[in-house]
Amino acid sequence: MDEGSTSGVFIHPALFSTPQKGAVNKLWANMKTVKKGRRPKGSAQIRKEKRASGGYWGYDTWIRQTDGTRKRYREFTFATKADAGQALAALKTSGWKARYGLKAPGVNRQTTISEAIASYLKVAKANLTANRTDEIEYWRATPGHLRTLQRWGEFAGLDRHVSTIQPDDFVFWVAAEMERGKNNRQALKKSTVRRGLNSIRAALNHAVHTYPDLRNYKVPRSPLTKKSEEERDRVLSDEEISKISAALACKSELADGLFFFQIALITGGRMAEILRMKWEESSERFGTVKLYSSKTQKWRTIKAPAAAALIAKRRTKEKTALKVMERPDHWIRDVLEKASECVGVIYGQQVPGGWCPHDLRHTCLTNLALAGVPLNGIKEYAGHSSIVETQRYLKFMPESIELAAMATSRLAELTIATSESPQAANAVEDPDSAGSSVSLPPIRRSAQ
Repeated sequence: MDEGSTSGVFIHPALFSTPQKGAVNKLWANMKTVKKGRRPKGSAQIRKEKRASGGYWGYDTWIRQTDGTRKRYREFTFATKADAGQALAALKTSGWKARYGLKAPGVNRQTTISEAIASYLKVAKANLTANRTDEIEYWRATPGHLRTLQRWGEFAGLDRHVSTIQPDDFVFWVAAEMERGKNNRQALKKSTVRRGLNSIRAALNHAVHTYPDLRNYKVPRSPLTKKSEEERDRVLSDEEISKISAALACKSELADGLFFFQIALITGGRMAEILRMKWEESSERFGTVKLYSSKTQKWRTIKAPAAAALIAKRRTKEKTALKVMERPDHWIRDVLEKASECVGVIYGQQVPGGWCPHDLRHTCLTNLALAGVPLNGIKEYAGHSSIVETQRYLKFMPESIELAAMATSRLAELTIATSESPQAANAVEDPDSAGSSVSLPPIRRSAQ
């Protein structure tokens, strides 16, 4: 057996030999060198690099994206190492949040009144431009209700948040508008202020549907409701209609005024509807007249043979005119005022007891009700969207008392005639007869 073997197994002598001192020192030196070795230049995530304008701190890192790939981010624009570290930490945070589908909470942004008004004005002006036609003679880029909205914004504060508007703000605005009218020596009606409030509330509701931070905000109600205001109840009587018609018919230059007075009274149309009417919108054959409402933007066809006949007669005289009425609205108002003054009828919308052209519509619908036309029929004739609006046009007239008296008298006559008839007398005398249709109930005696 060879030297160094044990139990038949050969073991090399070098395994039992002691390592030399020089070899141990060399191994330790190599380990020390590796431990103290520096990272290659440019491999640190946060470091300082030289640029043309000097040295800047920055970061150079790879961040894994949502699709699994890695993307490199480099930026050396920071003055200090701490700034670069904060930027790198924010970048890594946004990276892993995007990777795992986490979204940082958004900034709580609040919409101002200036933003709400600007958004509504943009849409409102676009609608006005889109709906403009050649028939529109009076045009303003910024109508009165939009200028009222801008004035309210300055009153409430353009930088104020919409969510802070309370019902008291509308009350203060109404008081300010009334005071403004007094200072201008033109008293404002509550209906005028109410229309301005409707425009303001429309702008706020538009902002609620546009901006996410206002989804839970509820626009305050208007303090001016239609019930809080005394509505006009002026209806021309038959005598007043005859007097005004005679005054308009006495002079040939007032023929256009008489024609408008007749058409407005027969059709119950608004002044704007009549002034824009064209010849082909009336048919004498069918006795119909078509009216277009710029207020509701809807057409309606009414059965008015008298109006269709007047329009056909006028067409034979006005062959060159494109529309049924060529006169402007202010000319018609002046003519009606002069004719009313001649016959002693008070005229003026703001004059106590006076009438205005729109009251011809009230007079027409009220007379339809007196004639027994159902409420739904009056609603369709007037072009109203609801019966509630129609009821506001139906005014009290003395003739309604006479109609009620006639109806009750007719009922009384029916009962008297029935009780005095021979058949009724026979039925009472002989209740058991075969021809009797009325039987008297048995008399009940109280027990004694």
